[in-house]
Amino acid sequence: LTPLGPPRWPTSTRSTNSSAPFTTESTEPHVSPAEFLSVTYYHVAAILDPADEASRQRRLCDSLCLGGRLRVCAHGLNGALTGGAEAVRQYIEWVEERHEPRPQRAIDWKLAPVSGSELFVGLSVRETAELVTLSPGSPISPLEHTAPHVSPADFHRLLEEEAVRDPSAPAGNPPPLVLLDVRNGYESAIGRFEAPNVATLRPPLRQFSELPRWLEANVHVLRGRRVLMYCTGGVRCEAASVLLRQMRARGGEGGGEGGGEGGGE
Repeated sequence: LTPLGPPRWPTSTRSTNSSAPFTTESTEPHVSPAEFLSVTYYHVAAILDPADEASRQRRLCDSLCLGGRLRVCAHGLNGALTGGAEAVRQYIEWVEERHEPRPQRAIDWKLAPVSGSELFVGLSVRETAELVTLSPGSPISPLEHTAPHVSPADFHRLLEEEAVRDPSAPAGNPPPLVLLDVRNGYESAIGRFEAPNVATLRPPLRQFSELPRWLEANVHVLRGRRVLMYCTGGVRCEAASVLLRQMRARGGEGGGEGGGEGGGE
């Protein structure tokens, strides 16, 4: 499932959630509302009948002529879709009404205008074991034990506080901070967060499912530290934080992980 034709930079990008009005209008003057939109999102929630949910999602997307891919599992939804702006709006309203996200689990709908040549060709709606493939042998559930989300402002504040910490001072409360980039290696090579006095760990991952092996081999590096992790959309942080917390619990160590809201984009 790949878009056809050369990419085009969008004229505007607007995110929305259940507490904000939906709009497809550009903030730039003399630009018409977008005819087509892309929407990416994930939603952590208990899906009692994933097969039925997948069937309903497939029928809805077909009726709205939406293309893209959507994962449905017992722990929630994870999708990337494109289609007409009105069709995308109707899809968002349907999901919000059907699943009624709690305020602390509001869906972060990431919207961007696209051209007709950028629309996904075909539709894939799959029932899967996980929101994002991480540990097929023992599926990770972000419904429990996931780390607290950190807002962009708090993310920045934590890094600023660590930058002025006296490195010669004895370790105390809070423990030292470390940044963990849980994206694939090629994504990290394009750009990453760095801050004074903060180690940025970049696992050389070809795919996200390689993270458990890397953590098993390097969990000692994270011992006694607060871990601030980031990805692109947030869903990989959800799964990675659960996995790391499980490993730390087995080692007799408490939590201390946090993930950037929206993935720390």
